Amino acid sequence: MSTTRSSTPLLELARATQAAQPGEVLMVFDLDSTLFDLSQRVQAILEDFADRAENRARFPEACERLKSVKIRRQDWGLKEPLARLGMTPTSHADFFQSVQKAWAQGFFSNHYLRHDRPLRGAVEFVRHLHDLGAHIMYLTGRDVPRMGEGTLQSLLQHGFPHSQVRTDLVLKATAHHDDAEFKAEILSARAPQHRKLVLFENEPVNLQCVEQRLPQVELVWIDSCHSGVVEPASHWTRIEDFDGPWAKA
Repeated sequence: MSTTRSSTPLLELARATQAAQPGEVLMVFDLDSTLFDLSQRVQAILEDFADRAENRARFPEACERLKSVKIRRQDWGLKEPLARLGMTPTSHADFFQSVQKAWAQGFFSNHYLRHDRPLRGAVEFVRHLHDLGAHIMYLTGRDVPRMGEGTLQSLLQHGFPHSQVRTDLVLKATAHHDDAEFKAEILSARAPQHRKLVLFENEPVNLQCVEQRLPQVELVWIDSCHSGVVEPASHWTRIEDFDGPWAKA
């Protein structure tokens, strides 16, 4: 079933979890643009860049424009939001390069993770699954050295189940490990331990890799933003958020 803006697939997964024994179902969630909306993280990075005196001195007109940027949930990277301000890698090459560097340093760090906000219903849905007996795994392409501490704080701050029975947080040991390969390797090792495994993920590259390695894994594509390297498959379950009756409890 392929569904957009409907809680039906999520209800079905909740019912399947309830019918299973505790721990038999492994629910795996990516974090960035899957459980969390990153728009405020990017917004804060760009606002800080525009406020720095050295940047204002070097790029006065561009920094003034940057103050009005509005990051959308659908934005992947900086190309689209800067284009809306009339700035491209060609027209503002030096500025674009400087902003990109600041974005990369801030985005992949603990410091700005406090700006992330859960997608609608995300906390309640994950808690609901955990209460029903699912094993919850947060499987992210973030790496421990740069983002480990902030990731843990973010999960706890927003009330996601963590540091409890049937919960795991798995980050990359280093930034150099390919995200798709990393996730496929982790799930390959864990699959034999569970009767049912479901992966929630926004990046089609990662979903495709897991599907090729582990065709038994159920895939749920989060329609938020992605790199565009691979388009989402039509047969994947498709949702925009986690809204449902659990969010009203």
